[in-house]
Amino acid sequence: MGVVSLMFMKKMGDLTAERSDVKSLEKEKAWADEKDFPKNLREEVFIKHIKGPLFFGTTSDFQLLAQQIPATANTVIIRMGRMQYMDQSGLYALEDVLIDLRKSGINVLFVDLLKQPRYMMERVDIIPDLIPNEHIFEKFNDCLDWIRINVRDTV
Repeated sequence: MGVVSLMFMKKMGDLTAERSDVKSLEKEKAWADEKDFPKNLREEVFIKHIKGPLFFGTTSDFQLLAQQIPATANTVIIRMGRMQYMDQSGLYALEDVLIDLRKSGINVLFVDLLKQPRYMMERVDIIPDLIPNEHIFEKFNDCLDWIRINVRDTV
């Protein structure tokens, strides 16, 4: 029974990882609320859509996030509204990525962070130590307002 469960979790992780990757807004199909993203910021701001749970089967692909972001980026938006669940290994993978991004001087913004993942991140102080509450937005448009004020000044 244990082997079957592990195989199932690995398969689910592979399927989730296939749908969850990092691309600039120029290359990734924008979600409806991203279509009006300012063109002059599209190479500085990158969006990560997490679709599905972040658990041990998806962590290795997720950990490549920091390596996939081009040097032109100074801000990464992680959209979490479709990530309902995160386990302990997903939490640690996320923490590693956030530490790498922070060391590279990249701002990380969360949009639509759901209850269970937020609870997990607060338990280990990812929030507020790595991601301050003012970098967490309920709606993408609120995040975009922050970017217009803060990122435009740095480009």
